[in-house]
Amino acid sequence: MRLVTPAHALLALLTLVLMGCSSSNEPATEAEAQDPSTQPEQAGPEPDVQFAGLARAFQAQAETAGEAMQSACQPLGSAVQAFLDNPETGLQSDAQSAWHACYEGWQAFSLFHRVAFNPAAQEALNRSRRLINVRPFLPGYVDALPDYPYSGLVHETGMDLTLNNLLEQHQLLDLESPALGFPVVETLLWQTDLNTYWLISGEDGDLTITRRYQYMTLATEHLLQQLEQARQRWSGQIGFTGLPEPAQQRIVLTSLDQQIRQDLLQLAFADDAPQEPDWHHPSVVAGQGKRHLLARLAGLEALLDSPDEGVSALESWLERRGGPVTAETLGNQLTAAVDAVTALPENAPAGDPEAEAWQQAVAAVTGLADQVSQLGSPLETEDSQ
Repeated sequence: MRLVTPAHALLALLTLVLMGCSSSNEPATEAEAQDPSTQPEQAGPEPDVQFAGLARAFQAQAETAGEAMQSACQPLGSAVQAFLDNPETGLQSDAQSAWHACYEGWQAFSLFHRVAFNPAAQEALNRSRRLINVRPFLPGYVDALPDYPYSGLVHETGMDLTLNNLLEQHQLLDLESPALGFPVVETLLWQTDLNTYWLISGEDGDLTITRRYQYMTLATEHLLQQLEQARQRWSGQIGFTGLPEPAQQRIVLTSLDQQIRQDLLQLAFADDAPQEPDWHHPSVVAGQGKRHLLARLAGLEALLDSPDEGVSALESWLERRGGPVTAETLGNQLTAAVDAVTALPENAPAGDPEAEAWQQAVAAVTGLADQVSQLGSPLETEDSQ
């Protein structure tokens, strides 16, 4: 496991000067990928019981989470622009609050932006996810660090700050080096020494300040565009709704498993996370880690929530499916995970969480990941015996 260090960031930037830029364009959308009817469906679990009800619920929740994300993210652009127009502490704080709200909306929606409807478009979807959010990441790839005041793309004055150039620089050196997305806006927006980073003075340093303004504007606009494209993927009556039931089941169960096992258990709740929080934190520069960890559970919570008639589609499917994982066991494990994470410090995994509380959170999230992974395991039914 690698630590985020200023020396690492500086080395990455020195390498940047020596390396050529590889061509990298915006990812193709799923609509631009090859027609799924000409592609073989990826192997996945056979539908052991009718899955259509849960598929409809997943589609509906994706639309709901997308609308919530859109509402949460709309203020970010105007808040950033207000700060850039008048760089003062109160407006910067407002923009930071808007970033947190938007990022929380993305975390809750991210469950629905994991698996492509068309297998041929999976690479494009992966690229889209990386353009939205890279974790872990090196802030020194974006802008100055305290010990390295001239680090980051902001100070690469020989490179024009254009969207095409930033797309080429995105993860050029390694996976932890983003040039776009939430990490870039986060890093720039939390440069809080206004005199050093934001106020034009007529001196030599004004060039990098001007570039910082340009970078913040470009990165924020591009991020909001990417989020809107992610939301629109679920709108309309094509895409997910037109897929055969086995494909819908594969998408839903794979998305749930990846969300809980990868984004929570393996990334945020690794054993060494309290000792190396910079490498496991969901919002390492901006803080409020617990808030964003809890948001990653929102999609599963919504699918388990019982509607007015009393039985959720997920509960109904689990009842008909049978097996050791029931709505009750899954709900209890989800509640245990939420409670255990809630008991952590506000900026977990930073903040030196108490060892017992941390182990309880790891155990609860591990148990949840284990139950979710069993949903994709084929079960014997009476018809198959």
